Amino acid sequence: MEKFNGFTRATLDFLVDLGKNNNRAWMEASRERYREVLLDPFKALVNELGPFMEELDPFLETRPQVGKTISRISRDARRNRGRAPYRTNMWLTFKVPSPDWKDSPGFFFELFPDSYRYGMGFYFPSRETMRKLIFELEENTRTFLEKTAILREGHFLIMGEKYKRPRKKEGVPDELLVWYQMKDFYISVERGMDETLFSGEFADLLRSEFKALTPLYEYFWEIRMKKEE
Repeated sequence: MEKFNGFTRATLDFLVDLGKNNNRAWMEASRERYREVLLDPFKALVNELGPFMEELDPFLETRPQVGKTISRISRDARRNRGRAPYRTNMWLTFKVPSPDWKDSPGFFFELFPDSYRYGMGFYFPSRETMRKLIFELEENTRTFLEKTAILREGHFLIMGEKYKRPRKKEGVPDELLVWYQMKDFYISVERGMDETLFSGEFADLLRSEFKALTPLYEYFWEIRMKKEE
């Protein structure tokens, strides 16, 4: 497998063209282009990051394969509901293989035609996991503040679906009220296109950022594995 040397303008051009020609005939005619400019760079990036990610957590899935660490370009036809058959974005994830992986924290990078984002969090945390998180926040507030301090530096942001009506809680520090607003969440940095994405240094960036998030990743695992009170 070739070494990861960054994505290219051809990668983004493919995503833009797919958005304009989102049909099976065009995609079938463009399979080789898809592999060369999009799938292969993703595989190379996963392969580049794999050993480092295994150091962070030896249980993480790191095989550079679609369906393992790399998203499929096609949407699930059973759940498509009239949408275009192909996604115009692609992502990779490093997560622990499990039947309930949606309710477990993992690391991710996602590429769009005009932006990208990366971070760590849950794909779809259960209500039980969210209850455990709030319980931890209320019962061990000082520890929660210490563990989540990185989120108050302004670099990583708490993202996800919020409740429609703002929720308040007496006695909770203002900086922690955001957690009561979240139905689900992930921690993310979102960027427009920059030159780092087009060089091998992008893998170094992800290594550095994922390492910074590892203590929080481990803390979320601790919370998730606790027995519900």
